Amino acid sequence: MATYDANLQAAVDATSIAKSMRETDDLVEFLREQLHERDIETKDEAWLKHTVEKIHEDTNYMIDSEPSDYERPEPQLPR
Repeated sequence: MATYDANLQAAVDATSIAKSMRETDDLVEFLREQLHERDIETKDEAWLKHTVEKIHEDTNYMIDSEPSDYERPEPQLPR
C-alpha cells in the first residue's frame, strides 16, 4: 500500500468538503489554494484535474498519486 503526504490528503479533503457544500464552482483553483495554504506548490495541471475528477466520482476520495513536481518533505524525528 502506498503512502502519501497527509498535507496533500488534507487539501483534497477540504476540496471535497467545498464541493459538498457548494462553496465554489472552480474546484481546481480551490484545490490549488488549499495546497498553497499547506506550502505545497504544483504546476501539474493533469494531477489537479485528475484529483478533482476523482472527487466528483467519490467525495471520500483518497489520493492515489502525487503531483509530478511534488517534493516530499524530509521526515522529522521527534526531539
